[in-house]
Amino acid sequence: MRELGSCVAPISGEHLISQSVMQVLQGNGEFSIAGVPWLPRGEVRVLGANALRANCLCTKHNSSLSPIDGAAKHLFQSLKTYLEEDAGEPRHSLVSGHDLERWVLKTAKALAVSGNLARGEERLSGAFAQDNSLIAMLDDPAAWPAGAGLYCMMNEGDLMLNHSRFQLVPWVETADGGDEIVALQVSILGFIFVLLLEPFDPERYPVLAAAKYRPSRIEIRYPRSISWVTISWEDAHQHGTLTVQHVQTVIPTEIAAQGG
Repeated sequence: MRELGSCVAPISGEHLISQSVMQVLQGNGEFSIAGVPWLPRGEVRVLGANALRANCLCTKHNSSLSPIDGAAKHLFQSLKTYLEEDAGEPRHSLVSGHDLERWVLKTAKALAVSGNLARGEERLSGAFAQDNSLIAMLDDPAAWPAGAGLYCMMNEGDLMLNHSRFQLVPWVETADGGDEIVALQVSILGFIFVLLLEPFDPERYPVLAAAKYRPSRIEIRYPRSISWVTISWEDAHQHGTLTVQHVQTVIPTEIAAQGG
């Protein structure tokens, strides 16, 4: 973000994954990580609350991006609470979809520049296909290209498992002899999304053609209650609803997705 010319020293230690999100995921247990290039393939490492830090942002920009950390925490906490029990009464929360998109982008960029993204066992360079636009996209939701943004990959009848995990997998294309990240597949507590960072092209991304673009609501239906997370968007698109129906109480909980 130094290109903005507004940095304020010093460079501050930034959690690569928001500390508040890590605390939600660990609950009363531990936070662990796998799939990073500095761990052997298949190894899981338990980390402390202050782990996964890097000097990526100055004090000013670290502070200015902190509200999107709050939006991510609110989404993770709401979904985790709603999925874990049938409260017997309706529950509702509201979160900005644009803040969620920017949080995933910020997280991915921090992981990339700190050398923590890999494909297989090969460390990625961290280059993004839209590198010249990412600063504006982080700063302003209106700067996102047409069709870029969050796509829900779940279809009617799909089964998901409620587990306290956040997974991020880069979609990589080879261009001019190098690898570039064009999108990010994200799993949030079992919900699967893709964050597209380029204009949507159905020929290049046919798998996204049937996906729900920027869903407006996630409904979680239990026998005695319905809970929902409303995701707000400031654009001209129609936004669908993702409904998940409780199937059986196991650990983790099994959920069936429905259309909407």
